[in-house]
Amino acid sequence: MKIISQPAQFRKIPGPVVLAAGFFDGVHLGHQRVLSGAVERARELDGQAWALTFDRHPLAVLAPSKCPPLLSTSEERLALLEQSGVDGILALEFTRKLAVQEPETFVRWLCGPPRIASQTATSSASAKLSEIRCGRNWRFGRRATGTPELLAQLGRPYGFRVTIVPYAEYQGMEISSTRIRFAVREGRLDDATAMLGRPYSVRDTVIRGRGVGHTLSIATANLQPSAEVLPPNGVYAVRVKAQGKTFNGVANLGMRPTFTDAIPDRALLETHLLDFDGDLYGQTIEVAFLARLRDERAFTSPETLARQIADDVRQASRFF
Repeated sequence: MKIISQPAQFRKIPGPVVLAAGFFDGVHLGHQRVLSGAVERARELDGQAWALTFDRHPLAVLAPSKCPPLLSTSEERLALLEQSGVDGILALEFTRKLAVQEPETFVRWLCGPPRIASQTATSSASAKLSEIRCGRNWRFGRRATGTPELLAQLGRPYGFRVTIVPYAEYQGMEISSTRIRFAVREGRLDDATAMLGRPYSVRDTVIRGRGVGHTLSIATANLQPSAEVLPPNGVYAVRVKAQGKTFNGVANLGMRPTFTDAIPDRALLETHLLDFDGDLYGQTIEVAFLARLRDERAFTSPETLARQIADDVRQASRFF
């Protein structure tokens, strides 16, 4: 899959091109509906499906204090977009200069000269954009004045149409990144999973622990998550992707209160992988939260903690 950042590169792509537009934080079921429709339509046209997104949330540039915590990093978002089946991603750098472009200027920047202004349609350097698919709330241009309806009007000289994709619903309400964010932070993992279409997960690099787990025969892979959205501290049944394989596990997210001599500055995610024997230090793993098992709590001794973890593993087996 190709990832590019400049419209000039995009305009050189042979058409027809169907473009799915959105920020796609979390790539939830609503986003997936936009993306899958673009892929399906592109295949019907014997063309290509691309995703249009930004390298950062617009509010991170325009009003950092108002920028919401994100469900996925830029790297994770691109990986999820690739899994959707698109042929490429146009990840535009969001800057203040881009933010003040009028909607018409943005479309011209994206597409190049209108086709009707070219001597022939075939001589245009345009990507021959055939269709843009987006949700009803997608906005572009100065002060977010560009609506899907305006985009359809502006698209006529360029030869592309606009399809507004109906939003996906969960429990009678629109699925949104905001709803998912609240669900994760409140520990409502079933709701988050239903709206994402997969369990919520975090990816990070394994760091050195204190080695206590090894002495108790419950070695853990330790993360200090950089994710902006985390569930409440506690013990979870998890599924872990590591070294190209998938493992079941039990994870403690929190401050490990049993060991008062080593309270971390912020929450650690300590994951015991079942049926795994090896060292993951320095490697990137993905931990998906399947279900909450219990609150985090302090134990009277490491041995008491080990017995509790054994019980946690038995409880977690219901979710594997």
